[in-house]
Amino acid sequence: MPTGMSNSDVLDYFEAVIKDVIIKRLATAEGWEKSCIPADVREDATERYERTKRLDNVLNKPERDLIDLINFDAYHRIITRKDNWRSHFEEVFLEREVFSYKMRIIQSLRNDIRHGRKIDRVNEIRVRLHCYDILAQVYEAGGRGEFSHDALAEKLGLI
Repeated sequence: MPTGMSNSDVLDYFEAVIKDVIIKRLATAEGWEKSCIPADVREDATERYERTKRLDNVLNKPERDLIDLINFDAYHRIITRKDNWRSHFEEVFLEREVFSYKMRIIQSLRNDIRHGRKIDRVNEIRVRLHCYDILAQVYEAGGRGEFSHDALAEKLGLI
């Protein structure tokens, strides 16, 4: 098994960075939650909010933003939507098809990890490597402070 963070920790870190990139890149557009998030994704998140808000209040959970209620698969759809890609994300991720491929692999393995299904060592490395590739592009684009390929690879348990 790779060293460093657990598979779940790697995914938590990856999702936090992707969510942050979406917010930072799209927040430059006025009314971005309405204009840049596909309608069905917004509707799904709004329905989830309505279903959980009473229990959230009982549990004293802080108010959540729309982006906090969006499913993982929607991140890919938001980023690769043609207008969003051209205006906000192409300069970060460069090749849409490559980004899409990596996100599909991460999503498939993420579903196994998040639902307690075992993945073999090769797939542990694969999910970490694809997360690394996408995170490195974010860091290289200047979206997350100082960057070192080796430090990121070590953090993700690749070296």
